[in-house]
This record gives sequence, structure tokens and C-alpha cells, in this order.
Amino acid sequence: MSDVYTRHELMGARPVFCVQFDFAGKTHRYSTEYITLTAEDGDVYEYLPTIRDFDYTESAPILTPDVEDNIVMMGLVLQDVNVLEQWSQGKTLDSVAAEFFYVLTKNEQVQQTYSQRVILYTGLIQSPQIGDPDDLDDFVAFSIESPPYDASNLLLDSNKYIDDRFSTRHIDTADGKPYPVVLGSAGYKVRQTEGAEKNIYALPAYCTKVFASGSAHFMIAGHAVDATQAVIQDDNYESATKAVQFANDGRGNIYSYIELTAADGVAMPNHAGAGDSRQWWFYMTGGGLSNQYGDGDLSRGGDICRWALTRSGTRFDDAAWANLSVILNQYSFAGYITDPDVSAFEWLQANILPHLPISVQVGPKGLRPILNQMWALTHLSSVTSISVGDDKECIQTSPITSFRDTTDLVNVVTLRYAKRGHDQSHTNMVRITDVPVESYDLPTNYAEKSVNLYGHKPVTIEADYIYDRDTAVKVAMEKVRANCLPVYTVDIDAAAELGYIRVGDLINVTIERYFVLDRRMIVSAKVWKGNRWTFTLLFE
Repeated sequence: MSDVYTRHELMGARPVFCVQFDFAGKTHRYSTEYITLTAEDGDVYEYLPTIRDFDYTESAPILTPDVEDNIVMMGLVLQDVNVLEQWSQGKTLDSVAAEFFYVLTKNEQVQQTYSQRVILYTGLIQSPQIGDPDDLDDFVAFSIESPPYDASNLLLDSNKYIDDRFSTRHIDTADGKPYPVVLGSAGYKVRQTEGAEKNIYALPAYCTKVFASGSAHFMIAGHAVDATQAVIQDDNYESATKAVQFANDGRGNIYSYIELTAADGVAMPNHAGAGDSRQWWFYMTGGGLSNQYGDGDLSRGGDICRWALTRSGTRFDDAAWANLSVILNQYSFAGYITDPDVSAFEWLQANILPHLPISVQVGPKGLRPILNQMWALTHLSSVTSISVGDDKECIQTSPITSFRDTTDLVNVVTLRYAKRGHDQSHTNMVRITDVPVESYDLPTNYAEKSVNLYGHKPVTIEADYIYDRDTAVKVAMEKVRANCLPVYTVDIDAAAELGYIRVGDLINVTIERYFVLDRRMIVSAKVWKGNRWTFTLLFE
């Protein structure tokens, strides 16, 4: 059985919610109804019905790339342990790992084994409350919260920087520089609006061996790269095409470099060439860091997310990211990373996630992506159709509320991309608008409809890691699509058999009272209310 129940499986069934954790030398297993679960090895686990109440809401920030961190709160009576005595001995529930899940019962029979349980949340017990004078001594209330997702692990290896392992490095411009990480082929054959291509010197090079004995060395990446050639340019705009070479820094770290000679005409320390130079920029005729998740170099959106999350030190649902990479890998990114202080997740959240059609949620296996922007409304299939009304399968429980009003709309997006090294300017742009005026303008019906209704509402975005025109157009188009119209929310109550609907799912909804007929909506939140589900639906 999958980790999601079907409507058929849920028909006539009810969920039983369970929690389990280790405390005071035993595994505690509690539930909303008494059940037993059989493990694959034949062991039978007993879950005692001492959960008095719980509050669990699964939600996701549908219109933003922010991380949604859900929390479980509950009260229960512990069995076979005196919690007050344990507390007096300094043994508390604080930071105890806990798991919250559910299984189905039908005709008083549990329908799943232990391995088939649906894990809703895993985390650490926080803020336990004990010793309520009006309750049992063994009653405890607490929350289960995920460990901090913004782990402080740095993206770059702090042991990889240019120091005395390069004895003839150029002190003024290279000493202390972190080994750069290079993603994709930033600057190579950047396609222009009219279809022509240009090369941009986008990546920094550092002199690790000043000119002597006829040559100088310039580090171009703190790792092996897929490219075989690099084209370097100095401050005087003199350039040379050189073969990429690899070397060991003496501490087991492979890096990539190029070797320049006097005949190349490029200024370098100890050899002025056409004049002194304080910085050098290059582009490669191929990719940078190799892709551990597939063929070629690391440049596709989904693969970059998995790479950065692996380096972040935080828990993440790699299978979920891999599954969604079919879509996320349609986005191409490139550039360099040299900030020694940026954490892996901070870099990802600032530079990649805002350009992908996802938000990030803390799931039972860690951070996971949810494809949930308005982009999804026109590119994905609905999971089901429902009707809302007094005599329907679902009941409306809230008014229709404006989630995004007209003051927050965006219907003209200018995206500046293809960042150049020497002056750090963005050399290309694309504008998604209602009526094209410039050569870099592209029209869309969504912009036209929104402008006609609400007037021009422009925004300009800069993307340091986009060099691919197709990606730039896709990102800008989706910014308009996701932000050009007002968005509304409505809450509905639904029977238990609709529990298979998940946050981020698309459903077709009919609310005849509001003349809403078969409207596509996104599920942005889901909560169990004792005998039914409440869904929050988001729609235009």
C-alpha cells in the first residue's frame, strides 16, 4: 500500500491517530482508539486510547517559496510511568523524538500493518506541561515540532581556500579566497532576444601562481569541471582560450586551473601584458561541477536543490525531491559560489527556490517540495471533483475571503539575468507584458486580462544564477501567471473518505450558491476535526 489512501479504501473507514516515543526506558504507544498493529517480524504493538485531544493542521504557503513548519499539539495520559517522579529526577520529555501517524479502521478492524501506517509528522517533543492540579498526575500536554530546518552548515568547505599551499599565489588578489564552486556553463553562448548568441565573462579566476618561468596559474574552480576549455579576460579586455587542467592542492582536494604564458597577451601578476590587471573573469565552453543525480553537469533546478539540501545538514525527503525533479529539472541555472559565510539552505532559499514553482513544507521525512503555485492550475490534472452545499458531500464553513487583493497584484514582470563579472551588471532581460513594445517583450493573455481589469502593476526581478533564456522566459511567465489575479480562500468540511486529498492537490469544486461551477482549486491546508476533515481551498 502507498503512503496515501485511496477514496475506495477510505469509504466507510475512519482514521485512528497514534503517537509513539521512547521515554523512561520504554516505548510509549498511544492512540485515539484502542488498536493493535502487527509488524513485519510478527511482533504486535498495542496502542492505548489515552490521547484525549490533539491539534494537527497540515498546511503549505501556496503562493511563496517560504518553508511551512507544521506543529502537532496533544494531551494524553502516560502509562506505566510516573511522570512527576521522573521530572523530580531531572528526566523530562523535552526534545524526545516522537512520531505521529494514522491508520484506518473499518468494521472495527484495522486495515493496515505497522509498516503501512501513514506518518504525518516526526519531530521533537517541546514545552511539555505536567502536574495540572485539576488532572491526573500522569497527564501531560506537549507539542511535537520539527528540528530547525535552517541548519547552519556552510555551503562551501571552510578548509578550501587559497593559502600557503599555493606558495607563489598572488597575495593581493587571491590570498584567502575560498575555492569557487561553479555550476553550469555560466556565460557561454547566452542566447539573445533575436536568437543571436554572445559570450559573457561571468566567473572569477584567481592567480595561484604568479608569472615565473614562462607561465602563471589561475584557479577557476575548487573542484573538477566537465568543461575542457576556458576563455579568460583581464581588466584590459584582453582574452585567451586555454585548456582546463586539474591538480591536487596537497591536501587531497582536486581543483581546476588554466595556465597562461606571455604569448597569451593577458595581464597577470609579474607580467603586465597590455597593462596591469586586478581581476580576471572567464567563461567555460562546457559545464562546471559534475551532476551526481544524472548525466552531465550540475545545472538543472531539481538536481541543484538536492545537492544543496544534502550539504545543508538538515533532514529532507530526497524521494519527494527526486519525484518532482521531472518538472524542476526543466529550469536551468548557472553561476559561481564564493561566499564563505552562506549556509547551504540560505543560498538555496535566496537564489534558486524563488524561481521554481514550489513551496517547501516540513514533512515526516524532512523538507519536501510542493508544486503549488498558480502555474499548477493549468499544467496538472485534478485528483477529484466535489460539490459543496447543505445537501452535498461537503459543507462550506467559512465565507469566501480575499487572500490577495488588487494592491498586491503583479501583471508585468521584467527579469534581468545573465550577470557579467567585471561590473556585476545583468546583461540580458525579458519582460512579460500585455502589449509588446521592445524587442525583449513577450505578451501573455494573463497579463492582458489583468492589465485591462486592474491597470499596469509592474515588478523587476534580478536573477544572478540564470543565464538560459528559456528558463528566464519560463520564470517570468510564471511570475505573471501566479500573481496577476486576485486569490480567494474558502473552508469546507468533508467526510472521512475524502482524507486521501493532500495539501497541494488540485480539485474541481462546485459551489452552486456562488455560481462557482467546476472551478479548479488548490488545497492549502488540511485538519482533522474529530469526525471529519476541514480543507482550506485556494482559487482565483
